Amino acid sequence: MTASAFSRGTVRRAAIYCRISLDRAGAGLGVARQQEDCRELAERLGWPVADVYVDNDVSAYSGKPRPAWQQLLAHVESGTVDAVLCWHVDRLTRSPRELEDVIDLADRHGLALATVTGDIDLQSPTGRMVARLLGASARYESEHKGERQRRQIQQAAEAGHQVAGGRRPYGYALERGTGRITATVDLVEGPIVSECARRVLAGEAIASITRDLNQRGVLTSAGNSWNRTTLRRMLCSARISGRREHIPTDSYEGVRPLVGEIVSTESDWPRIISVAESDRLRALLTRPDRRLTTGGARKHLLSGILHCARCGQPMVGRSSRGVLRYVCNKNPDGGKGACGRIFITSAPTDDHIRNLVLSALDSPEMVARLRHRDQPEPDLHARIRADEDELEALAADHGNGEISRAEWRAARGPIVVRLDAARERLATSTQTTALDGFVGTYEDMLARWTGANVSQRRAVITAVLEKVMVHPATVMGCNRFDSDRLEPLWRG
Repeated sequence: MTASAFSRGTVRRAAIYCRISLDRAGAGLGVARQQEDCRELAERLGWPVADVYVDNDVSAYSGKPRPAWQQLLAHVESGTVDAVLCWHVDRLTRSPRELEDVIDLADRHGLALATVTGDIDLQSPTGRMVARLLGASARYESEHKGERQRRQIQQAAEAGHQVAGGRRPYGYALERGTGRITATVDLVEGPIVSECARRVLAGEAIASITRDLNQRGVLTSAGNSWNRTTLRRMLCSARISGRREHIPTDSYEGVRPLVGEIVSTESDWPRIISVAESDRLRALLTRPDRRLTTGGARKHLLSGILHCARCGQPMVGRSSRGVLRYVCNKNPDGGKGACGRIFITSAPTDDHIRNLVLSALDSPEMVARLRHRDQPEPDLHARIRADEDELEALAADHGNGEISRAEWRAARGPIVVRLDAARERLATSTQTTALDGFVGTYEDMLARWTGANVSQRRAVITAVLEKVMVHPATVMGCNRFDSDRLEPLWRG
């Protein structure tokens, strides 16, 4: 039975489904045209249109959820929709697997399908064959188009050029000409990028910076509030250092990694931060223990810095009867093996550690020793670049069939180990950045401390101290603060 054979009495409730993969203007004009054509078809067929389901700016090839499509399938399954109109079969799906689901629905519920480009009878073997052929053709077209676009993006990246389209990167003003985009550093956003980079390198938590940007009313290039993921991705982008990177998303099942391979050190993108700063940010924000900088901002000054002398586990801030204390956390979310037997009052402990740190930083010898310890080797950046180039050359040799996969893996292993070690060294070299602009006279440092937030204060402390051990009270039940219980372990 063809779609046109359905009479007005047979089809009780028809639905129109419209979809467009990319709506750059956001005006929905593409789906509006589809809907207009589908309504004309419904009128010719005598099908009463009960509802319209629209997925605008949503790809059927990517595999991402399509809310309107899922809702339509549910309504067909429940029997409230018995006919579907669309502009073409590829508007329904570009996935052969999804198309088989539609055919299965037609078998079980007698679903009628009509397309503006021609009738398709899902009730007959011939109609199903035609639908499958059209679906396979649409799938091929999507895959081939994706391959061309990925190669175009990679080629542009290797040449250091911008790619037309997409959202404007934060920090840049774009002027679009004929087939060409000219980028300049935005006078307002550029300094904010530099500021965020400095604060992360100084040890401030991403969550702290995100909260500050939102409180100041700073918006992303899309006009949204900042979140930790958006800020972290912006700071890890090689673009802000005037370089181009290539991230092959298809190799990661559609999940976009945080960083890619640097494929060009020459770029149309003007530099906002230095290459050295960018390398340090990328190393710092992708290291395994990045929770220290990218996790939620600590609420209490010494949480995680104080450690229980009995069991060695970190201590956290807890309020008891209106008094904040640092306790050895034996709760389920505490450290494994925490004894829960040590606590100390917060306020005097915070003041004592602050005074110790500021007094230490009042010594030029101490500051010089700390800076010398964190100074990376002069050739560290060059070694990282050389190893990255070697990995890229190895991948090219394997891709060209010059070496086997086993040979590629054997050669790649030592380079990756060496590269990871160099990046870890680069990440740890940011430790004393928190002291830049902070160290001065004791009175100056105290004033800066007063104006800093908790995350910034913690960065100064961790630049000077590895941790502080808290020993048991000498007199049980005594509430008097005893500074002798605190044993600082200094860096340097």
